[in-house]
Amino acid sequence: MSMKTNRRAMLFALESEYNDGATTPEAATDAVLTREITVTPLSGTDIERTFVRPYYGNSPRAAGEKHVESVVEVELNTSGTPGTPPPWGKMLRACGFSEVIEEGVSVTYSPVSEDEDSGVFFTHVDGNLHKGRGAHGTAAFTLNAESMPVIRFTFRALISPVTQEQLPSVTLSQWRAGLAINSVNTAPLDFMGAVVPFNQFSLDMAGQVIHKKIVGSNDIQITGRSPSGQLMIEDPGVNAKNYFEVSQRADTGALKITHGKTAGDIIEISMPEVGIESPTYSDLEGTQMLSINYSPEPIDGNDEVTIVVK
Repeated sequence: MSMKTNRRAMLFALESEYNDGATTPEAATDAVLTREITVTPLSGTDIERTFVRPYYGNSPRAAGEKHVESVVEVELNTSGTPGTPPPWGKMLRACGFSEVIEEGVSVTYSPVSEDEDSGVFFTHVDGNLHKGRGAHGTAAFTLNAESMPVIRFTFRALISPVTQEQLPSVTLSQWRAGLAINSVNTAPLDFMGAVVPFNQFSLDMAGQVIHKKIVGSNDIQITGRSPSGQLMIEDPGVNAKNYFEVSQRADTGALKITHGKTAGDIIEISMPEVGIESPTYSDLEGTQMLSINYSPEPIDGNDEVTIVVK
C-alpha cells in the first residue's frame, strides 16, 4: 500500500537540558496542530573527494555531518486564559525566546542571546518517524488581512535513525481556533507615531541556527539573529506622516500590532525601535498603499521584539 503525503503529525517538547536523551514528547500533551509539516531527513553537506586520474569522470563523495530539519506552520492563537502560555509557546522558546508568566494577566516572550531552551520533535510521515533532539530553530510571523495569522517555525536537530512507527493518536484540543485578521479582530498598526490601516505585516526573526562542524562537539546552536519584516500600509499622505522623510533621515520609531480585542484573545507584537528602507508605492484595488521594509533594533539588548499574549 502506498504512503500518503497528507498523513503526518508532529509532537514537540522542551528538553530539561540540551540533548538530554530522555525527553520524549507525548501525543496527549505535545501534539502540534499544523497547517504544514515538511521534513528534510538528511540536511547538511557531503565532502568532496577530489582525485587526479588519467581519465574524466566524477569523484566519489563522503558523507559529512548531517542533521534533520523540520518546518512547521501553525496558527497564531492563544490559550484563551490570560497568564496561560499559548500552545506554540514552547516552540518559540526553542527559537531563542524567554517566557515570563504573570499569572492571570499575561505571558511575555522576549529574545535572548544565551542559554536558549532546546527541544525534541517527533515528525511522523505516514509510518516514517523522524526524531530530532537538541532542536533549535527560528520563527517567522505573518499577519495579513483576510487571512489567518500564522507562525512558521524552522527547526534543526541532531539526527536519529528513521524508524517505522504507527501514526500517534494525538490530542489537539489545546489548539484553539485563531482569529482571522480583519477590522473586527485587529487594530490598525501603531507605526512611528501614526495609526495606519494595513494589508500586510510580517516579521522574520531570522535566527542563525547552525550545526557545529567541530569533532566531538556535535551540537545545533543559535549564534545570532537579524530580524526584519515587511509592511503594506494605506498611504497616509505626507502631511499626516512623511515616511519618505523618515527613511531619508534614517529616523527610527516604534511599531506595534495588536490582534484580538478581548481578554484571553489578545496578542501584541511590539518593537520599540525600527528603521525603515525607502517606501515604494503599490496599488490595492484602487487604494494607494506604501510597501515598506523594516528592521527592528535593540535598545538595551534583547528588547527589539516583545510578544505579549494576554
